[in-house]
Amino acid sequence: MIRRDRILGARVDAGRREEFLERILSLARAGRTTRVLFANVHMVVESRRNEALRKAMEAADLVCPDGMPLVRLLGGSQRLEGMSAFPELLGPAREAGLPVALFGSSTEILARTVDKIRLEHPSLEVVLSLAPPFGADLEADGPRHLDLLRESGARLVFVALGCPRQEVWMDKMENVPACFLGVGNAFEIHVGHRRRAPRLARSLCLEWLFRLVQEPRRLGPRYVSTNLRFLRALPREILGRLGR
Repeated sequence: MIRRDRILGARVDAGRREEFLERILSLARAGRTTRVLFANVHMVVESRRNEALRKAMEAADLVCPDGMPLVRLLGGSQRLEGMSAFPELLGPAREAGLPVALFGSSTEILARTVDKIRLEHPSLEVVLSLAPPFGADLEADGPRHLDLLRESGARLVFVALGCPRQEVWMDKMENVPACFLGVGNAFEIHVGHRRRAPRLARSLCLEWLFRLVQEPRRLGPRYVSTNLRFLRALPREILGRLGR
């Protein structure tokens, strides 16, 4: 059974991987605006100082544990990462007749992603793919995006804008009968534009290091800041859990 929990004060849900996937499909069939987030260490730490992100996490219909450090703290939970959930949901979406939309990333990556989906799942409806220009004012374009999403008939909307931008954007979506999922760089991983860490690195909580080697300039400052803040807060978190 999926249960709500908290890590460093941030809302994260615990459960089995299969339960998370089943819940997502149920939300997609619900006929209302729903949101699924995938929380890692960066999101949890960032939410402590970003009120909009914290609000989005609290209001979400599901917050799956993405990072292994969070899974270890939750105890008894399994991991569901956005980059894995994206391809894993395409087959069930096709079988259930749930049209999908892709939002974010770049025009090139989005086109390659759509091509691969149509090759692997030819009967799956990809009803909309939209990559806002880099640095675009998403708030100003919000009404137009809402109209496009409503008219598309999508029931699963995969959003690849990066954290916390995608979570805050999704939280503002309303009156769209679809499940929005913040999947980060899942499109780039899916088409092979970026490599994912080997399974051993993931199990040892070293996926962040693998990504850092790939993108040191972009991720270096973020990881140093985020990981240090997480490690500083970790002893109190562990002691609090032992005292429950």
